[in-house]
Amino acid sequence: MSFRRPAALAAIALAAATAGAAEPAAVNLRLGTQAFEGLYAFTTNPPLVEIAGQIRAMGSDILKFRLAPSSSPRTPPFAPGVTSLVTLARDEPSVRRVLDMPFRHILAWVYSFPHGREMHWTDGLSPAERADDYAQVFDLTRHLLTNYAGTGKAFYLGHWEGDWHLLPGYGTKNATRTNPPAVRIRGMRDWLATRQQAVDDARRATPHAGVEVYHYAEVNRVRDAMRNPADRNQRVVNAVLPFVTNLDFVSWSAYDGQELPGDEFACTLDYIEAHLPTNKAAAIRGRRVFIGEYGFGGRFPPDGQEAPTRALMAKAVRWGCPFVLFWQMYNNEEGRHFGLVDPSGAHTPCFELHRRFLAEAGVRAAAFRARHGRDPDDREFADLALPLLGP
Repeated sequence: MSFRRPAALAAIALAAATAGAAEPAAVNLRLGTQAFEGLYAFTTNPPLVEIAGQIRAMGSDILKFRLAPSSSPRTPPFAPGVTSLVTLARDEPSVRRVLDMPFRHILAWVYSFPHGREMHWTDGLSPAERADDYAQVFDLTRHLLTNYAGTGKAFYLGHWEGDWHLLPGYGTKNATRTNPPAVRIRGMRDWLATRQQAVDDARRATPHAGVEVYHYAEVNRVRDAMRNPADRNQRVVNAVLPFVTNLDFVSWSAYDGQELPGDEFACTLDYIEAHLPTNKAAAIRGRRVFIGEYGFGGRFPPDGQEAPTRALMAKAVRWGCPFVLFWQMYNNEEGRHFGLVDPSGAHTPCFELHRRFLAEAGVRAAAFRARHGRDPDDREFADLALPLLGP
């Protein structure tokens, strides 16, 4: 489903998708959103390019999108010859265009060809599947390190909500589906370990400077595990993460805890962090757990989302999350309000909240950098940014 707005609105949206948008600050400002297909569009640009342009116009230098075989009827077909992750990044014009845009932090749901989100590892990861996943992620990592050397970009290769991959039928309540089968747990451990090994090996094998590539796993049923300390509820956080020994980052799709009071929200992040292997801590500065997805469009209309969004932002920034990513720029669910731009093309209150924060926090962070010759750490960024999120 899509529709086109009048020429004036289309021109505004098209301008947002060009390099004329304001240059984002060099310091990571944490707050951002996502560029997945919505139910509407305002230009003739490919949806990914149009939405990425809106993100730039909002002032964010964080992009999150899908880098995988197409799984949506709203996604245009890829260019001929796109048959692997590296050809997708290199040869698909819309993907190449957004990768080349001045985003400093690029996060992606990465799934190897031809599988997409059909989880081939749920019956165990075979040697052939392991070799193919490894090769595609290795080649993609090497391409990004080589092609974007010197740009200051950091790429984060991950996946969608891992517990929905792990749990058959998305089951969390039915007693027969509370825990995933052991073979499924082993398959996911092997899959994530293979991807991490591919990223690590490509980093070692590829001379590079001024660019980084990382790997992350995403959890989304953390509170289930916390409610059962004896591990009766096996989830990605407690049954998979501790066994992926080199894992760089963890994303929390936070719908199961986004409205928790501040202390409980922080305890949930602490719980995730406690299950993340620590051997990368010296190499990666700051916290390694971030909010990969949150949003209140299933509960509130756009004019009711600003207060809970502001509250979540403050909780996540206070804890030190390196990214806090709102779902999403354009709404993708009929009858709901998950969007920073509504179907009329208007900016919602949450769009304006992001825009104001990014502009004002950028000034403060740049001043800090000018004074100290370095970026603020998590605590210092919280000190300068939290006053901007007050009531």
